[in-house]
Amino acid sequence: MIYAHILFGLENTLYDADLQLSMARMNAVKAMIAEGLPLNHESLYMMLEQIVKEYGVHFPKHFDILVERLGVKYSPRIIAAGVLAYRETSNVYLKPYPDVQSTLLALRDRGIKLYLITSGPPVKQWQKILSLNLGHIFHDVFIEERSDIMGGPSKDFLKNVLDQLSVNRNSILAVSGLENEINVFKESSIPTVLVMRGASKYSAEKAKHAATYVVESLDKILKIV
Repeated sequence: MIYAHILFGLENTLYDADLQLSMARMNAVKAMIAEGLPLNHESLYMMLEQIVKEYGVHFPKHFDILVERLGVKYSPRIIAAGVLAYRETSNVYLKPYPDVQSTLLALRDRGIKLYLITSGPPVKQWQKILSLNLGHIFHDVFIEERSDIMGGPSKDFLKNVLDQLSVNRNSILAVSGLENEINVFKESSIPTVLVMRGASKYSAEKAKHAATYVVESLDKILKIV
């Protein structure tokens, strides 16, 4: 066995977060337009994307800022329509990739310790993990509370996690579909697997040079370990 411990990212690793978020935001602005918000959905979508970039992916009032920037009268109804459409669409697209559960279970059967490491509001992140029906598979879950970016961890948080695990770093492999995660793992001298597939493969393209391995599906990890 080359690697006895594997750290997994969550977003764009175990499910297609890029697709989920883009569809949820698009349906949200369409719902807000249906309730009276001006402009076409393409323009509103681009405005919303800019707001997310400015305030962070986990900021709770993206739609409030959108209405404010349009200079229209504050409308709880319009904002509620956006929130409802966003949540409904988000739930539809919050599905694990088809090979995720079988791959994780196969790794466990080999005696490999599996860990999930992510960032965001802890309750929100646990909602995702439980909705994906993956919480019971990991030996431990580490969540860094932050609101600025999707994914994680920060370098300091990763160091704390590694200290808690207290294992030889040569026995650890990190798996992610996010550029920022791959870079942090690399900075900590941890071999990485970049997962490139779905809508997220385009955003992950820039991380190819930093990854130790590049795969197009999670089950390919079984050949690495």
